[in-house]
Amino acid sequence: MPIRWRLTLFNTLAIGTIMLVSGLAIFFLLRAALLSSVEKTARDSALAAAKNVDSGEPLHLDEMRRLSLQGVFVVVRDGEGTILTRTGDLPDQAEGRDRVWQRALQSERPIGSTVHITEDAPAYVYAVPVEPQHGKARVVEAGQSYAVTERALETFATVLVGGGLSAFLLSIGGAYLLARAALSPVGAVVASARKITESDLSERLPVTNPKDEIGDLTATMNALLSRLEEAFGRREEVLGKERRFVADASHELRTPLTN
Repeated sequence: MPIRWRLTLFNTLAIGTIMLVSGLAIFFLLRAALLSSVEKTARDSALAAAKNVDSGEPLHLDEMRRLSLQGVFVVVRDGEGTILTRTGDLPDQAEGRDRVWQRALQSERPIGSTVHITEDAPAYVYAVPVEPQHGKARVVEAGQSYAVTERALETFATVLVGGGLSAFLLSIGGAYLLARAALSPVGAVVASARKITESDLSERLPVTNPKDEIGDLTATMNALLSRLEEAFGRREEVLGKERRFVADASHELRTPLTN
């Protein structure tokens, strides 16, 4: 395989590897940030609602609507799990696979977990035990679905893959052009080297950039050509002297014979 194509392949693989690692890193960092945001929203909402219930204040309708607009649901339960208050028309979480409220009551501490309360997407639920002076409330739950986050991640992944493939294809062309530009002095050297013959050693190879490796190699080859030219010059001089000596000797030998 020509060096040009080997350089193109190497550069393309290197760029592709960097793009793949960078893309995966960005995707997973974004995913972690979005999931963390969902969990933080649910946790903050649960703690705020639990604080209101503990203080004996009712959950304000405006606050409930604000949470609903953010995709957050709040559920207040008694010790048996019966729903006393909740935001909107939500499925009964008591039928969920993971009863977070039960674990929170048993451990007497806040607990967060991912549960499947609908078929669309899982949700993060944070349950906080409460002990109000009045009322039957014993636990407050707040949760937010991962559906919006998952759709955002799917969209981002599609854009990332499409953009990555486009950039990878462009990198192939760019790597080839870079390899051709880097090796273009070699073509000029080869063309000049073909013009050099034994009878004409005066031709010199072009040095495009004397500071790079190809320039250094070309300068070394030019120095070698100079030494060869000098050596051939001395050889021709010696051969000329020999020819003159032989001619003079032949003349001297022929002269007595003719006399």
